[in-house]
Amino acid sequence: MRKLLKLISKGIAVILVSPLILATWAGLYLLRSERIFIGCAQLVSLVPDYIGTYLRVAFYSFTLSECSFTGHIMFGSYISKQQTRIGRNFYIGAYNIIGLADIGANVVIANNISILSGRRQHNFDDPSRDIMDGHDSFNRLRIGNNVFIGDRTVIMADIGDHSIIGAGSIVVKEIPQYSVAVGNPARVVKERG
Repeated sequence: MRKLLKLISKGIAVILVSPLILATWAGLYLLRSERIFIGCAQLVSLVPDYIGTYLRVAFYSFTLSECSFTGHIMFGSYISKQQTRIGRNFYIGAYNIIGLADIGANVVIANNISILSGRRQHNFDDPSRDIMDGHDSFNRLRIGNNVFIGDRTVIMADIGDHSIIGAGSIVVKEIPQYSVAVGNPARVVKERG
């Protein structure tokens, strides 16, 4: 009975966000712009509680390159790049912003986390250019399977499978699989298993 109720809830969620899904598709395929996707993602991030979780997962399941329906995305979190891919059984806590990333299966992303599109997302190498004229360079980050990322963390580099990132860490270099990393900048303090 519980599985049936979840299935019905997911179906209702898809129906409710279908105007946002259609608007996103129109923006992506007709206008060749992610602006409508970003606006819809921000809008759906503001719906509270379980209803919002179902709506966010339904929206991203139909608009991201890949997103499993078996996950949770909490209030205030949104994904800014349509090319992002998310595996199954994921949990994305509250108030997160996720850029261009491949997120594996069984990943827990706690609260207030920024996953940037690489370390050099904004290029300010030429001091003669205005700050607003920077050349953005988005690189896809990889967060492996079975990873936990603690609160208030900033991710700018890949994280290997089965790793744990401590709260408040700033990840600027790749973290190998089976690692526990903490600090600013994050460094591996031990291996798991």
